[in-house]
This record gives sequence, structure tokens and C-alpha cells, in this order.
Amino acid sequence: MDAIVIGGGIGGLSAAIGLAARGAKVTLLEKNCRVGGKLNVWAKDGFTFDTGPHVLTMLWALEEVFAAAGRKLSDQVELTRLDTVCRYHFEDGAALDAPGDPEAAAEAIAQFAPGEEKGFQRFLTYARQVSDATTDPFLRQDFGASVRGVPSSAQWGQLRDFLALRPWRTLRQVVRENFSDPRLRQIFELYALYSGSHPARASGIFATVADVQWRQGTFYVRGGLYRLAEALRETAESLGVVIRTETPVQEIIVHGRTARGVATDGGERLFADAVVCNADCLSALTTLVPEFARRSWTESRVEKIEPSTSAFLLLLGISGEYPQLAHHNSFLAADGEAEFNAIFESGVPADDPTIGIACQSLTDPTRAPEGSTNLFVMTNPPALSSKFDWQHEAAGYRLRVLEKLERMGLRGLRERILVEQMWTPMDLQSRYGAYRGAIYGLSSNGWRQGFLRPPQVSPDVRGLYFVGGSTHPGGGVPLCALSGTNVARRIAG
Repeated sequence: MDAIVIGGGIGGLSAAIGLAARGAKVTLLEKNCRVGGKLNVWAKDGFTFDTGPHVLTMLWALEEVFAAAGRKLSDQVELTRLDTVCRYHFEDGAALDAPGDPEAAAEAIAQFAPGEEKGFQRFLTYARQVSDATTDPFLRQDFGASVRGVPSSAQWGQLRDFLALRPWRTLRQVVRENFSDPRLRQIFELYALYSGSHPARASGIFATVADVQWRQGTFYVRGGLYRLAEALRETAESLGVVIRTETPVQEIIVHGRTARGVATDGGERLFADAVVCNADCLSALTTLVPEFARRSWTESRVEKIEPSTSAFLLLLGISGEYPQLAHHNSFLAADGEAEFNAIFESGVPADDPTIGIACQSLTDPTRAPEGSTNLFVMTNPPALSSKFDWQHEAAGYRLRVLEKLERMGLRGLRERILVEQMWTPMDLQSRYGAYRGAIYGLSSNGWRQGFLRPPQVSPDVRGLYFVGGSTHPGGGVPLCALSGTNVARRIAG
């Protein structure tokens, strides 16, 4: 069997490996100069930065990708389990370290907000229940697509276990059932932003993030997370996958409602038995799939979809160090509700955004010259719209972010910047074809939308499949890897 994979993100690479391991002849076409998708790298003057994901969790999802090729993840990359999940910084100068050990985390919470450790333990128990009930039916497969006619007894059991979690409750409701301290509520409501969503509208099942962080662990890849993309590429090529970078695809060729191949921007036409699209699903459905082949996802329907949040990034190489920083940090908004209202109601970046900072050089000194620090700074503005003009307002927003960090303890930050690169939602749209710059495709606002993402199997075109963060099961490195594994298994039968 011949297969073409459009896009070399984590989903595309995982699908290519899974297909090639099952005997398929695979060609992967990537429009950029290197594979990895949003998991990418930038370097200057001795500083090196991952430009996308910085947290690695759910190792089992990646272990399955390499296992298909007869390899072990631990042999491909050097993994370090982080002692601290995150350090949370508050406007009043207070800080909370969240140790990676759950018992130590409960003790830290007890000291920070006495009595709240009991709620934390209840929250972890619920998060474990979510993981147990959702991993096989919803992560290792697309449950809706797997049901044919009347559900089997096993599927009824999976559905019963899932509904017992009461997924219609929002994350905010679940958090507030377990925590009374407003600072802890704000911390755990941030889980909604991990899928680009609002905590009062996203399902409470996103509490599973706690299980992922504490029971399954939070890891760093020595040399940066881009090493993972390199390892996936090396593995794919060892299986015979042909990877062609700087080869944009112009169209998916469809004959008789069946995908037959692709046409590249250079006028080349390549044919195959299956086409796996790792391009942003919402963009691909309206740009790569011919109009006559669209039924379920027309352009008018896509325009009505609520996208996830986007991202604003500052890659900063600075002189000296800030001892108050951990590997992962979150500088919280003074008013979390005002931040969510700005993003999801007004459609503009918050005046006082929550700012995430990853400081890889603390764990891995090779990421910055001696005596210097690399900082990956990120906020979550809304997807592109006419309500905010990034072309003219990005500089002002950058200043707002830096001033907040200086106010919250990173004194003299602007004067210590040696190298810098700024990314706005416009860059995410142009570099990766992300629909309106949204980093997770659809938002998960509304518990139904969280489970009704564009399917991995095209409902309109036979032989066309979708992988990556904009389709099922969602965004983030492990979920993208799962999407590729699931599709490869489905194609190979």
C-alpha cells in the first residue's frame, strides 16, 4: 500500500512510522524547512529555544509510536522527570511550588492554604477516574467513529463509565467542588487554557491534567523537546519513509469521492492509496479538499466554529539569572475572571494576562551561554479576528507583558535581553497554516464540542484521514502522537 502524509508534525510523523512499520510505502511532504510542526527550534548567539510545546507528559503515547518500529523511547531521547510541575507566582508576591510528587504537592498546598490538601487529594482521585474511563475509548480510538449501529456490550460499559463522571459539569464546577481558596481555584481552572478553552464552559474531564502531571509525570527531554521530533524523523527514515521538506501541498486529489493523491505547489502530482493530512484540519478542509468533495465541513460551517485560543511568544536570551524561577512558571493574572472575559467574551488579549515561562537552561545548561538564561514566554490571546490588530498592536502588547514580569519580580528584564524573537497569532497562521492562528483548532467550550472535533476519518472522502492537534483526540504532543497511531492502525486494518 502507498500512503502520502501531508505535514511532518508529531501526528504526521507518528502516522508515517505506524504505517511504514506495517509495510506501507510512505511519502511525507512538509512545507517548512524541517519537520516537527509547532514543535520546532530557534537558535541565536549560543541560545537555543523550543518554539512550541515545553511540557512532555503521557510518555506511554510516545512509547507506542517507537514500539511500532521496534524501538524504545528511552533509547531515543534522554528524559528527566521534573521535581517541580510548576511554580505559581501571584501579584501580591506569594508563590506556590507544585512538587512533582503528589504527597509532597499535598504538603505544599497544606502550608499554602491549610485544609485545602484534602480537596487536592479528592481532585487527584477524580482525575485518575477520568484517565481510567477515557484512555481506551476516547484516546486510543475515536469512540463515535468506532460505534457501528448498536454499541457492543463493551462499548456500553465504556459509555456508562464515562457518563458516571458527569462530563456535563464544567471544569469550574469540579474545581470549586474541591477547593475553596480562590488562588487554588485560579490555578486549577487554568487547565481549560491547556485546550484553549474557558473553565466555565469546558468539561470537568479536563481535571485529568492533574493525573497526567502528578501520577504519570512531567518530563524534560535533554537537549530540548525538538530532540523528540528529530528522533521521530530518524525512526521514520529508518523504516523507509521518504521525507521531503519545503514541499507545500496545493490540493488533495479526489476522484469519485475517494482521495487519490496530492498536487504540490510545484505542479507535481503524487498518487497513493491513502492520504493522511497533518495540516491544520479546519484550514485543510477549506483549502486542500476540493469544494465539490465537502459535505460535512463546508466553509460556512467552519466559519461558525469557535476556535481555541492562540499564543503570543517571546523567546528571550538574557544575561544573568533569576533565582525565583523554576523550570516551569506561571505568573497569574490579578483577576482571572477578567482575563477569561477579555479572551472569550470581548475577543481581545487580556490587559493583565497569565504568563507562562519555561526556563530550560535551569535543567539543561547547554540551552544558554554560561552566565545567561533562556526564557520561553507565552500568553494565550484569542484567535485572530478583526477585534485586535496584531500588525500594529503587537509592540504595545509585548511591552505590557514585559512590564508585568518586571512588576512581579523579574526586575530589569528589558535591559538584560541579549537576543529576542517574537511570535504573534499571525505567525502561527502563516508558518503552520493554523486556522486563525488557533493552536488547538477548535476550543473545547461546551462538553459536546470537546468530543465532536473534526473526525480522523473523513466523512466525505474515502481514503482521507486527519491527524494532529486540530482533530481527535486533541492538542499537545502525546495526543498528536496518539492521533497518528490511531490512524495508522485504522488504515492498516
